Amino acid sequence: MLLDHKLAVVTGASTGIGFATAQRFVSEGARVVISGRDAQKLHRAAQQLGEDVLPVVADAASPADMQRLYKTAVEHFQRDVDVLVANAGISRQTPVRETSLEQFSDVLNTNVGGVYSTVREALPSLSRPASIVLVASLAANQGTKNFSAYCASKAAVVSLAKSFAAEFVELGIRVNSISPGVANTPIFDSLGMSEAQLLEWAKVIPMKRPADPAEIAAAILFLATDASRYMTGADLAVDGGMSGISPF
Repeated sequence: MLLDHKLAVVTGASTGIGFATAQRFVSEGARVVISGRDAQKLHRAAQQLGEDVLPVVADAASPADMQRLYKTAVEHFQRDVDVLVANAGISRQTPVRETSLEQFSDVLNTNVGGVYSTVREALPSLSRPASIVLVASLAANQGTKNFSAYCASKAAVVSLAKSFAAEFVELGIRVNSISPGVANTPIFDSLGMSEAQLLEWAKVIPMKRPADPAEIAAAILFLATDASRYMTGADLAVDGGMSGISPF
């Protein structure tokens, strides 16, 4: 199996892409630590994922929480972390004329500060070699009406992956980002979007459908394993063709 005996940490793993990633990692032989802020959702996810999964309630934007997460992971599984997937994040509509600087900063603190804390606090616990995958978004390279904070935050995540990769390459730590397009995850429920609205949005995708979270997880698995061992500082688009195919 591709991750046999490896230890992986996946943040924001209660639902959606994070959960699908943890599920795929377990199927490939990994022991997995999952984190999230909602204890009930996190423990429900862990029960579904099985005995090789350890849930740790933690806020990715809190350095203290992340320090505790890695300490718990290493002590419980008695090995350093081989794979880190920084997936935790939020999406909110932030129309400029209606959004305060505080509201704008809240999105960036979670999506950018959280990624920074997740990676920074992991460094003492990472094996050599190790792979880090930052979950960005198609929104990193597109302007989207009413989503300036989210788009800016995901552009920052792509940039962080490149800078982290440059800084850690001599340590044997690879860092890449992945930019999913529209995926059928609970994040759309939080935006008040119905399934019908999601399918309407999907009409602009060249493949004419949203991604299943498992399809995104498969790409994350690729970046996590030796199959991508000559990749670092790259951003992998998994978006049904949205970033590469003209609609005209």
